[in-house]
Amino acid sequence: MWDNIKGHQQNKEFLKSLLQGGRSTPSLLFYGPEGVGKRLLAKAFAKSFLCLGNPLEPDNCRSCHAMDAGTHPDLVQVAQLAPGKELLIEQIKDMARQAAYAPTMSTHKVCIIDGADFMKAPAANSLLKLLEEPPEYWLFILIATDINKLLPTILSRVIQRRFTGLEDRDVAAILAEHQVEHPEELARLAAGSPGKALAYQQADALMWRERALNVLENAGNPAIMDFISNLEWLDKVGNQEGLTFLEMFSLLLRDGLFLKDGTKCQFFNIDLEPRLEQCFKLWTTGQIEKTILWTGESYRGIRARCASKSVIEALIVKISLMGKEQDRD
Repeated sequence: MWDNIKGHQQNKEFLKSLLQGGRSTPSLLFYGPEGVGKRLLAKAFAKSFLCLGNPLEPDNCRSCHAMDAGTHPDLVQVAQLAPGKELLIEQIKDMARQAAYAPTMSTHKVCIIDGADFMKAPAANSLLKLLEEPPEYWLFILIATDINKLLPTILSRVIQRRFTGLEDRDVAAILAEHQVEHPEELARLAAGSPGKALAYQQADALMWRERALNVLENAGNPAIMDFISNLEWLDKVGNQEGLTFLEMFSLLLRDGLFLKDGTKCQFFNIDLEPRLEQCFKLWTTGQIEKTILWTGESYRGIRARCASKSVIEALIVKISLMGKEQDRD
């Protein structure tokens, strides 16, 4: 069931068991990494839950057709107005007003609250009132990435289902279905998240990975300022591109650590292993760890609207100076 959604077999079996009863179920919370399929499975389950025929084999009733068309009157979806924005109390109150009405097509209503971990106290308390006494015929499905941001009182009112990253082969298969080039490489970089892998493809992450590795390979260049001035892409890098560069930079550094301690099973960039072995041959573990910290600081700087060019230049110079200090020692 739900074979078009890869992975998450235990969660699928749990949800399937809920459909075999009287479709009366407590509120649910799907949580886990971004982009691993929480929303897909929530909507697939909602389609089955609202089905007017056999919920274990949905597709042929008018409820299922309405779900496929995105026009189902008994499906209510609440989501952030933009990535990173909080859910507003007005959105929760509007949902509460709709909760006063009985279903019009199916025998139940389903509300999917996406980004539930982006609620501040007023919105969260408004939602809590609904969860404490859920309206008859309503099912609530909360979706969150960081469960620690949810009120303990909300967590006590829901059944929690944890989602984890997919196997690399499953992510690569999804990318191949979308006709994405280099699916295996992107799947490894995305650490089990098809959503992140597709975002990396759109951001041309493999190009930025090559540029990041080029910088690391030249970190010991005695003429580092000349090297920086010859990086033509650096003059044109925008903030989103700068963030992608630093993400790839960080993954390469983490592979450098894996090389030092022999943990190759966790490699992000297995296709670049020979170059990485040569690149980090003279690095110490301490230097790699320090550079990872600097990379994180640089990432936060760009997120805070600092110019990517200046941030990346400063990072390259710091790495170069670190190497020269070691040479003096």
